[in-house]
Amino acid sequence: MFDPTITASTTWHGCVQLRYRCTMRAADGLLAFGALQAKQKWHLSLEKNFRATSNARNEAMWHEATTFANHLRVVEKELAQWQRDIESSFTNIRTIMLSPLPRVYEEGHNGQAVPSEPEPTMVGGDVQVERLTTAAQQTKKRLDIEVLQPVKQWMVAYRTIGERMKRLEALRLELDSRRRTVADLQGRCERVRANLGTTRARGEVDMEITLRKMQHKEDKMQRTASQFQEMEQTVYNSLFTLIKDTSVLRDYAAAALLIINECFSTAYASFNLEQVQYSTTAPAAAGYPELNKYESSKYETKGLEKYESSKYGNEPAKVMVSHDDQYYDYQAQAY
Repeated sequence: MFDPTITASTTWHGCVQLRYRCTMRAADGLLAFGALQAKQKWHLSLEKNFRATSNARNEAMWHEATTFANHLRVVEKELAQWQRDIESSFTNIRTIMLSPLPRVYEEGHNGQAVPSEPEPTMVGGDVQVERLTTAAQQTKKRLDIEVLQPVKQWMVAYRTIGERMKRLEALRLELDSRRRTVADLQGRCERVRANLGTTRARGEVDMEITLRKMQHKEDKMQRTASQFQEMEQTVYNSLFTLIKDTSVLRDYAAAALLIINECFSTAYASFNLEQVQYSTTAPAAAGYPELNKYESSKYETKGLEKYESSKYGNEPAKVMVSHDDQYYDYQAQAY
């Protein structure tokens, strides 16, 4: 008796099994194709006497250029970070220099706090704060033009060669594939020629068909070989120039340090520290010695010396005044 349920079930299971077998065959085909490409890429011979087309010199240069490019990316990143740090730091210093100093207050007659100075004094005083902003802007501009721009141009050339290397590798794999096809046809011709004695009429037809096909494949192989040789030489010339340009990285690194040094020198000059500033509000009880007033022209900026009557007797005490307005007294040595 006909059972539609059993028939439908059997048909469904048959479709599933057929689909599974097709999927597995497709997967096996993909794996085999992938293995073929991998062997071609790593120059592994598929036949005993077959030798893969070489691109060794370009691959060796490209490998070392890639290592250098990784270092150059770090340098580019660090220089950009320096630019941001300098701009941020100088902006903060400018803000601090334009902020008021705290004032001393006394209690007035009506109980209100009265400042000792009617107007607050800026922290920077006569510091030329606009020179800080200019120094940061000029440093960023110079680093961009003199250092970062050449580095970026090198990276652009490196990426361009990378694209050419990909096309060259694809062309190399195509050439080896055509070489294998021609080699297979040559082997087939040899086998047909060896069997001409037994089946001469049919063998001659097969021989003619195979020879025409082989001639067509050889023409394609020769064109591909010419394209590969031309592109291989082009890539080599590009890599040669790229590698020669790497020798100037030392000069760019030195230029970057020089630009940074000039930036900080300009910022330091904006503080106008040629004259030493003395604190006139610090009381003698705070531990500062009583100093006679001298003209500022008698002092040097690196370290200023002054003499006073010493508590050590008739021998004068030597006082050193530094830029941080600290006074250091010590017993003078015998001269």
